[in-house]
Amino acid sequence: MWKVAMSEEVAKALQSVVERVNQAAARRPKTLPAVPPRLVAVSKTKPPEMVVEAYKQGQRNFGENYVNELVDKASDPLILESCPEIKWHFIGHLQKNNVNKLLGVQNLFLVETIDSAKLADRVNSSWQRIRGASTQRLKVMVQVNTSGEQSKHGLPPEDTVNTVKHIVTQCPALHFSGLMTIGRYGYDLTLGPNPDFQMLLSRRQEVCDSLKLPMEDVELSMGMSTDFEHAVSVTPIWKLVTAI
Repeated sequence: MWKVAMSEEVAKALQSVVERVNQAAARRPKTLPAVPPRLVAVSKTKPPEMVVEAYKQGQRNFGENYVNELVDKASDPLILESCPEIKWHFIGHLQKNNVNKLLGVQNLFLVETIDSAKLADRVNSSWQRIRGASTQRLKVMVQVNTSGEQSKHGLPPEDTVNTVKHIVTQCPALHFSGLMTIGRYGYDLTLGPNPDFQMLLSRRQEVCDSLKLPMEDVELSMGMSTDFEHAVSVTPIWKLVTAI
């Protein structure tokens, strides 16, 4: 009985979020490319059974905040057996002493929280060693602290271009995929567009202009459960929301 109730709960929650994402995408200005947002379901503190249920509903991208929890989930026999195409995103603060442990995760798809050139160097060298003879590059995003809050991780906005340049030119084992921010919690949208989202949009423009990168190759990850609809409506982006 518990499994049936959980399955229904996960299915309803996921369907609700997907519908809200699609509705928000439909409200985008016609001047924006019609790129469907990618939904990353945050599965921290959730049991493997709930991940499997979301996977059965078609969800493939899952985000975890803590290295040890991601290691445990990614190696869980139930997930390994039931979710062969799962894509794990690491979305928490990454300490250098946890890099090797994180990069050993099976089906690791993307590290979203590179916040310094030194961390990029550590991840690059570790991935070169772990991948061995493989030429596969690890996808990474640069985390920007757009709100300037001391409680938030991420590099200062003015360091974005130089950090991305370092990754692109000095880290051959990494593939720069885009920019990520968490932003200030609880922003009142009646005051206008979220300044954190606008800041990330402007930093992407600077990165693309400075490094001659195609705009469509630099994705954005921004928005949480409380503000993802606004984030979807202002740009063709990745979405990061709690779905299970």
